Amino acid sequence: MDDTILKRSTSTSAPTTDKITPGEVIPVTDSNFAQRFNLLSTLGISFSITATPLGIGTYLSVVIGVGGSPVYFYGYLVAVGLNLLVCISLAEIAAVHPHASGQIWWTAVLAPKRYARGLSYITGWLTGAAWFFWLAAASLITSQLIWALVCVCHNLFVVQPWHYYVLYVAATLVALLFNIPLVKVYPYLLKGVAIYINAGAFFVLVALLVQAHPKQSAKFVFADFVNLTGWSSNGIVFMLGLLPGSVAVNGFDSAAHMAEEMDNPRKQVPQVMVGSAVLSAMTGVPMILVYMFCNVAPDNLLTPIGGQPVAQLMLDALHSLPLTIIGILIFIITLVAATTSIMTTFSRVWWSFAREGGVPFSMWLSQTDTRWKLPVNAILFSFVATLLIGLIEIGSSTAINAILGTSVLCIFASYSIPIFCLVIDRRRALAGKRYFSLGRAGMTINVVALLWMVYDFVWLCFPLYLPINSTTMNYSVAVFAGVMLVTAINWFCYSKDVYVVPKAMVFNVMDPIV
Repeated sequence: MDDTILKRSTSTSAPTTDKITPGEVIPVTDSNFAQRFNLLSTLGISFSITATPLGIGTYLSVVIGVGGSPVYFYGYLVAVGLNLLVCISLAEIAAVHPHASGQIWWTAVLAPKRYARGLSYITGWLTGAAWFFWLAAASLITSQLIWALVCVCHNLFVVQPWHYYVLYVAATLVALLFNIPLVKVYPYLLKGVAIYINAGAFFVLVALLVQAHPKQSAKFVFADFVNLTGWSSNGIVFMLGLLPGSVAVNGFDSAAHMAEEMDNPRKQVPQVMVGSAVLSAMTGVPMILVYMFCNVAPDNLLTPIGGQPVAQLMLDALHSLPLTIIGILIFIITLVAATTSIMTTFSRVWWSFAREGGVPFSMWLSQTDTRWKLPVNAILFSFVATLLIGLIEIGSSTAINAILGTSVLCIFASYSIPIFCLVIDRRRALAGKRYFSLGRAGMTINVVALLWMVYDFVWLCFPLYLPINSTTMNYSVAVFAGVMLVTAINWFCYSKDVYVVPKAMVFNVMDPIV
């Protein structure tokens, strides 16, 4: 591909599902977006979504019975290492085909012409569902952490289900404010998010190391295998313990969905994808070790204060109310940032997919507000839809957990489709010069990444504990099937006649990309 940077076109010529060859120019619909995001602000979006050094603490409840600390640590290393192969596989595609639709467009470009339209449509719904469920998860965890802080300060206070929903709404509302009326200051705040998260993690790390006593032994952290799951095989337990690592470094496509709001996405998008993932992976390792060595009362994590085990861990280990309050506040602010960034990502996914007729009310959802230069309708939709799904929390925590667990299944499925298409095409669609290239190792990395996602997808559907009952059942498969059912219904009732694959961005201004 020639050395050029992005220039948007207002052409409305019909899209094609043929594979793109090097140098071919296909126009993209003009989004009227302001290019308000750069490398640092987009990195802030991507890194804040997982916030790995702090976010990994939200999975501490898995430590107790599913393998214990060794599985938590070694499982993280295995899962994150393989997830990074997924990340660089997608980053290479993004370096050639940047687009706000992300994997929706990549699938359309890489798939055989006969299947491109249908596969890109399915990928669109999987991507949208994943980010929607993640948005609900971030709002819920934010609410739980705030109420955990209340309980820390007033230990006799009893949190009711509707209390969680009130702050769930509040967290989602804050995200809405930053995405529309405060959007001018939003990118500037994002530039400092990565610094804040790592500084906050460092504070928690030091506080725990200094205050926690007695600390756990190295044998507890690295060798004491715990199996309270009911599964007879420790190998199965290890596979089940891959969940924290599978989620803690993920969401690699978030930067890709900001492509139309960046000035050089062919270079900046892969930079953010790989940089954020590597930073997340590296910072997660020391935090896991600190959490484990400072886990002074492991059994308390089974029934944590406010439903958040990391709050319970700090309460038990810090032996100081002020330090505990500061530590939980660091987590709360981080989760608010994550909720805001996830809403940004989801709204771009839904807007770009609506632009091609992939969802109901596409004409309304695909509009770009001329005043804000934002997909305001898509952002408002994400806000309302998140409030509605949050109502499930009032009636059933099991149901909301199933919905949230499905996000990982959906995102892995959406990543698998374009990588699979790339493999069967023998990577010919990536011919030519590009900023980020895997070279001769590309095919091997793509195949291993694909096999890993399929393998992990299966294990993520297993229940953690036996015997299976209404409480221990893993309902993620059922929710995933529901997503596919909605996808099929919308296809036959609406999108079959109107959906078109996205249009590509135009590269026609001479300027080096490497």
